[in-house]
Amino acid sequence: MPIKQRFDRLLLGAAILQVGVGLALMASASWLIATERYGRPGSYFFTWQAATAVVGLGVLMVCMHVRSDLLTEPRLARVGVGLTWLLLVVVFLQPPVAATHRWLSIGGLSLQPSVLARVALMIFAAVELDRARREGWPGRRMWSLTAVCSFTAVLIIIEPDLGSGALLLVVLTAMAFVAGTPVRMIAAPAVVGVLALAVAVVTSPYRLARVRAFVDPDAATAAGWQSYQSLVAIGSGGITGRGYGAGLQKLFFLPEPHTDFIFSIAGEELGLLGLLGLLGLISLITWRGLRIASRLASPDRALLAFGLTFAFAVQSLIHMIVCLDLLPPKGIPLPLVSYGKTDLVVTLASVGLLLNLSREASL
Repeated sequence: MPIKQRFDRLLLGAAILQVGVGLALMASASWLIATERYGRPGSYFFTWQAATAVVGLGVLMVCMHVRSDLLTEPRLARVGVGLTWLLLVVVFLQPPVAATHRWLSIGGLSLQPSVLARVALMIFAAVELDRARREGWPGRRMWSLTAVCSFTAVLIIIEPDLGSGALLLVVLTAMAFVAGTPVRMIAAPAVVGVLALAVAVVTSPYRLARVRAFVDPDAATAAGWQSYQSLVAIGSGGITGRGYGAGLQKLFFLPEPHTDFIFSIAGEELGLLGLLGLLGLISLITWRGLRIASRLASPDRALLAFGLTFAFAVQSLIHMIVCLDLLPPKGIPLPLVSYGKTDLVVTLASVGLLLNLSREASL
């Protein structure tokens, strides 16, 4: 008799639909850039993203059917962190891309280790926080966890990728809080983390220019140009938008319309109604993920489900509020929508892990 496979079909459907919407938006946003900036066929970015989506859905299926007890196996969690450290170090041995060491080129394909590190750290943190809780929050274990997380964040920030490093620290702090970690153990690392991020901004001219442009747009017009154009795109879309493919801000007014500002392109071409539809899909995925986390009996797996969902929600939120000029530009993609091969595959893998865990939840 076949085993009944129960999983959250609503979560799966919402994720697949958001990928489809993302492919459509990304095709519109990237067509001209592919031909004029990179000398490629107009369908270049769409083709790569579509092929990546197929691979990502395959990875989702694998993650969905892997033995659930392996998801929080301590030895595998440590190995995962070690491998991501290796990848984060190896990127510095390759030539920089756009003056950064964020991508690892393997056989003509690019990989962004910081995205893999985020998931590896969430799995490691879920295991270690649950063990610390059962042992009464020993200081040695907590400081060891803090050191591992901090070292990973430093490797990411010096690539440089401040946005991804900050996102990682926010997610891990939220996981520690939800796990019941005493506030005194969270406060000190949190303060150090905030100070470190502040130093990273102050010591970097281009980051400081973005912050100044955000605080006083008139004082730094050049630095605030992309935020201004993002608002123009969203504002000109009105209620129903200019129409799919009819946006103007992707005509080299927004520097990265298919990645960092795809939410703005959605607002211009699909209007407020389109943005609300996209926000609805993001909210649905977040709701189902949190529902799974709240109904899992195993604390470490519940914590992992929360971390995966919280990371998706916060990354989406940061992307949207940057496009609304409520934060300085950070280069954070919109999950399942923006162009980015590693981010798409890893996000779909995260959905697969949530679907795996949903079998154990009483939905």
